[in-house]
Amino acid sequence: MSLWCPRPRNYVRSQSLLSHSASYHAIGLTTLRAFRHQKTRNSPPQHPHRRLVSDSVSSTSTIKQADEPPKPDSKAGTSVAAHKPPLIRRVWKSVKDGAVHYWHGTKLLVSEVRISARLQMKLLHGGALTRRERRQLRRTTQDLLRLIPFSVFVVVPFMELLLPVAVKLFPNMLPSTFEDKYAFDEKQRKLLKVRLEMAKFLQETIRESGLKANARIMGSEEFKEFFRKVRSTGESPSTKDVINAAKLFDDDLTLDNLSRPQLHSMCRYMNINAFGTDNFLRGTIRGRLTQLRRDDHQIDTEGINALSVPELQQACQSRGIRTLGVSPSRLREELATWINLHLYNRVSGVLLILSRAFVFDRKLDEHDGSPIIKSLEAVLSGLPDNLLNEAELEVDSDKATYKKKLEVLQQQEELIEDEAEQEQAQEHSRRERREAEDRLRREEEARTAQSLLPDSELRGPVAEEEDDRMTTEQLRELGEALSILSAKSSVLQERDELRALMQETSSEDPATASNPLAKRIRSMLTKIDTQLDAYDSRVGSSLQMISCDSQGRISIRDLERALAVIKHKPDDEVGQAVIRKLDVDQDGYVILDHVLDLVKEEGLGIVVEDDDAQSILGQGKELKDSKPRKEDIVQE
Repeated sequence: MSLWCPRPRNYVRSQSLLSHSASYHAIGLTTLRAFRHQKTRNSPPQHPHRRLVSDSVSSTSTIKQADEPPKPDSKAGTSVAAHKPPLIRRVWKSVKDGAVHYWHGTKLLVSEVRISARLQMKLLHGGALTRRERRQLRRTTQDLLRLIPFSVFVVVPFMELLLPVAVKLFPNMLPSTFEDKYAFDEKQRKLLKVRLEMAKFLQETIRESGLKANARIMGSEEFKEFFRKVRSTGESPSTKDVINAAKLFDDDLTLDNLSRPQLHSMCRYMNINAFGTDNFLRGTIRGRLTQLRRDDHQIDTEGINALSVPELQQACQSRGIRTLGVSPSRLREELATWINLHLYNRVSGVLLILSRAFVFDRKLDEHDGSPIIKSLEAVLSGLPDNLLNEAELEVDSDKATYKKKLEVLQQQEELIEDEAEQEQAQEHSRRERREAEDRLRREEEARTAQSLLPDSELRGPVAEEEDDRMTTEQLRELGEALSILSAKSSVLQERDELRALMQETSSEDPATASNPLAKRIRSMLTKIDTQLDAYDSRVGSSLQMISCDSQGRISIRDLERALAVIKHKPDDEVGQAVIRKLDVDQDGYVILDHVLDLVKEEGLGIVVEDDDAQSILGQGKELKDSKPRKEDIVQE
């Protein structure tokens, strides 16, 4: 006998037996399908009658489930809910990212204003900018013009109008060359030069901001992907990708970011025996690369087959191409590859020289292809990070983040400080070494004089006129005075610069040429050309007091005349001592280009010829050279 007790009301199910059956069949069908999907991967197909049963069950369950309301996919809903953070967290992340972005932008703006102001004040006070400082000023000015909308159309006309005021307020912006009797003509020429320099600077800045030639060669994402391959994954990119990546690194950008060991390697493989600061090595390499480009054009015009074997070997050695044990036919192929990459593909000569160092100790097979592409790939993979960061910024600066721009700006500032410290240390060491040598020489002269002369003749001081030197400012004034006084036109240099600017403007793309700002710059250049014509017609060749002979030499008398008319002329004793040092062979003539080269040299150092390099160990510090050295002329 059983006792029946009624259930509580809340235990009674609201679903019917039919709904229980439908739920049961749905759960069973899902489990069965999962099991069969896992099992049928490695098993033969099921029997037909079993499949028929499953189909009937499936149809029945489908019909039963059609009566029920649709349910969302629990698995998809779970994954979305698991990966999607809460709304508050998402809002906070967006706010934080935006705050960081604007914080980096504010720091970038402050840094650019500070750097631009510092470099512009250095220019206004007559200082000279290094190549790195000039590129830094151009980059910061370009960013500032981009950050402030329509600022270019307001700043440029006012800059042009306020140039006379700036020259009046800052007379050392372009220091005077001549003394006061040429003050009026010098002031007019200085104003023309300032306008020309401003037009050149604006054209460089606007050209780099408007034209994205590097972006057309390779985009930012392609740039990152290429260096990810060659640095991380070890994948071999195609020849086209290697050449396109190498085009992004021009000579100035690459040279200014190479380390000192890399600069020494380049000097070694270019047969340059240079000793000095990094800036001096860069200037020497830059001059040699200019000569190589002119030589490439000449060889390409005349033909490689026109070179004799000694000329071929000399041309290959100057380009870092190995010549020992290599046949002339192979050398011609290597030289042809160099010219093709350097002239027609516009690959940097710096990268080509460094690439030759990778294969210099490798014996070339006559039947092997040119290994220069592989060596270029190796050079690109080993470039410094600061060079890659700046090149990436040059590829497409519009897409670069504020953080990336700020990092590049700070890296370049550190390099500028390092270069300045290196120059100061070099000057300090040279000064100490010269003082020690002078002290030893005076002591030796005193001992010699004491042993040879009576006491009555030892009372006078020993003459030290050969130790007299000019200042850097006096040397600059002397070089500029020689350029003006020996030219048929007093504005010949300005005309050459203006002609180069106008040719560059005429070769621009039509889209850029139609830019209103580009039209404004062309109007400035036309106005400067008119002012140069007026100045030249008024002054003419009245300042031509020096003439060169057929060998490019000037007499000692002409050099004395140039020293007498500069603004900060040295004393007579100092001037005579400097003239004797400039006249190396003591024949009464000085090669004009040698004096002008002393003004153009960057940094401190010397370049030793091959014969002198072989005998430098035997000669010691008594090194004789056919050209005057800057360290003997300029006091530090």
